[in-house]
This record gives sequence, structure tokens and C-alpha cells, in this order.
Amino acid sequence: MNDHAGLSPVQTFLMALAIGLAVASNYFIFPLIEVTASQFGLNVVHSGMFITLTQLAYALGLIFLVPLGDVLDNKKLIVSLYAVVALSALLIALAQSLWLFVCGLLLVGTFCTVAQILMPLAASLTTPEARGRVIGTLMSGLLLGILLSRTFSGLVAQYFGWRMVYVLGAVMLLAMTVVLQCKLPQVQHVASTLNYRQTLVSVWQLLWQTPLLRQRAVLGALDFGLFSILWTPLTLLLSHEPYHFSLSTIGLFGLFGALGVFGSNVGGWAADKGYSYIMTLICGLMFLCSWGLLYIGGMHLWALIAGVVLLDFAIQALHITNQTLIYRSDPALKGRIASGYMSMYFIGGVLGSSTSAMAYAYFGWTGVSVLGLAVAGFILLLALIFKSSQMCLVNNSV
Repeated sequence: MNDHAGLSPVQTFLMALAIGLAVASNYFIFPLIEVTASQFGLNVVHSGMFITLTQLAYALGLIFLVPLGDVLDNKKLIVSLYAVVALSALLIALAQSLWLFVCGLLLVGTFCTVAQILMPLAASLTTPEARGRVIGTLMSGLLLGILLSRTFSGLVAQYFGWRMVYVLGAVMLLAMTVVLQCKLPQVQHVASTLNYRQTLVSVWQLLWQTPLLRQRAVLGALDFGLFSILWTPLTLLLSHEPYHFSLSTIGLFGLFGALGVFGSNVGGWAADKGYSYIMTLICGLMFLCSWGLLYIGGMHLWALIAGVVLLDFAIQALHITNQTLIYRSDPALKGRIASGYMSMYFIGGVLGSSTSAMAYAYFGWTGVSVLGLAVAGFILLLALIFKSSQMCLVNNSV
């Protein structure tokens, strides 16, 4: 037995890798929005639609699929959803029409929420004192999956075409499906007294009735909103004046964002030590500083890189702080807690990607920066208002 309680180091690593790969499949499109839009006859202004659709699909998956973690056998559910993501990625690779391409994106976005079933499952297998570290490890996998997917996607597309990105993605997802079937721990399933409809309703009851979960869900929505505000139009900024970077170079920006993985570890440590409120305030201040740098980054590469690193660090630190707090609860509620929090989280992402796409279309990078600064200021304001960070989720019967 290790400090991860019911999880061995190999299982912890495997779950982090599986989470990262599942979420990565939803982010392959980010460096490819311009080339795929051109492929299917869309202009640059409408290319941001692909990202908005993937985020919307993910939000729907969080609402309608993740609560199944409280109803069905977790291992069978996870393996089945993984197989669907793999086949959906293959559909994207083979799509010859816009509607098939969009259909594939929506399917990948919806079913890759399997990552959010793995996350609370792992949290439920750990002791409270180790939970922050374990979630930090898993979030490191998720963050690396999101950001390195850009590097992988950009490099592969540059030399082998955008379709090969999804062919290779499908192969890796299918391989991981087999590995999960063989290595994922079998957890004894406790039959729920609620049917599927009641389970879905109870997600929102739990969210409404639990102040900590509600507050952290709002902060999470704004947190991921900032992530989408940056990464949705960043490809367009880098591919045009003053940078004119290639797809492979744009993809390398994911490496800078991947440095934010340290934010997961810091956030997990702070939550375990009881410094959640202080960490939330620090993240709010870092958001403001990062968007000041990103504004300058519209013309200066050094400021853009520094802003990307600082923003992603703060985003992950706040996210892991939120998750460590909300998972201190009855394991029987883990699916609904994850669904409620992550649904709000990705609704924030949808709003962030759609508003930033419009801001860039009409006001350029300056408009995106002003939008980011406004959201960052609002997060800091809420952090000053919310004083209940040390509350714990009650064992609710909903």
C-alpha cells in the first residue's frame, strides 16, 4: 500500500495517462481550425465555431454521461466510453463532408468526458491526506494532454496532414481501451437507489444546496473561461501579423502552456495544507498579471510566452484547489459532484471560446485582452467575497 491508498503508482500513472489522452482528443482541433475550415469551405471568422462546438459537446457529456458513474459499473462504463471516443476520432479522420466532420467533433467532445469519470473514481480510492497529491497527478495528466495535444497536432499536420492527427489519435485511444480493460482496478459497484432521470436532477440539487460546490463551480467556470479566451484565438494571432508562424511552430506553444502542470502540484499541496483561500486570491492576482503580459504579447513574443505560462499555471492551480475541496465527500456522490462542477466548468469554456472568437473577429487581440482582464478581475472580486473555502461538502442524500 502506498500513499495513494487503493491505487498503486502504476495505476495512478495509467489513470493520469488515460485522462490526458481522452481530453487530448478534444483539443487536436485547436491548431487546425484554420486549415480544416479552409478544407470545408469556411472562412476564418467562422473557424472558431469548431472549438465552440467541441466545448459545448463536452459540457453536454458532463451533464448527461458523467452522472452515470454513480449508477453503472465504473470499469465497464469507462472502457465502453473510451472505445466510442476512438471510433469517433476515426470518423473525423475519414470525414469527406462538413456535417460528418462536425458530427465526429461532437461525438469526441461528448464521450471524452470519460476523463471526468476516471478523476472522481481515483479520488474515491485515496485517503483525504493524499487526495490533493493524487488529484494533482491526475490533473497534470489532463493538463499535459490538453496542451501537448496542440504540439502533437501541429507537428503531425505540418508534415503528414491534419487527417493523420486523428488517425494516430484513434490508434492510441484504441490501445488505451485495451490497457484499461486489463489494468483498471475493479471497484465494487454499489447500486444506486436513484434512476437515471433522478440522478440527473440530483446533480443540480446538489449544486444548488451545497454552498462550497456552488461557489467553486462558479470560480471553475470563470477559470476555464479564461483558458478558452486565450487558446481559441491564439492560433489566429500566431498565424497572422506580426508572427506568421507555421502549424508546427504554433503547436509548439503547447509546450509553454504545459509548464502550467506545476500549478496542479502547487494547488494540490495548498489544498492539502489548508491554504485554499489564500491560493484562490493568489490565482486571481496572477490572472490579472498574465493578461497584462498577453496584451503586450500582441506585438512582443517574450510577453506572449510569459503570459501563456503564467496564465496556465494559475488556471491549473485554481482548478486543482477547487477539485480537492469538492471531492472531500461521500464517494457515492462522486459522479454527481464531478458532473455539477465540470458542467459549470465547461459551460464557462463554451462562453469563453465564443466570446473570445467574436472579440478577435471585431476588435483583434486588444479585444481579447480586454475580455481576459475583465474576467480575471471578476474572479479576484469573487475570491474576496467567497469566505467559505474551508467548508466541507456534507453527506447529502440527493
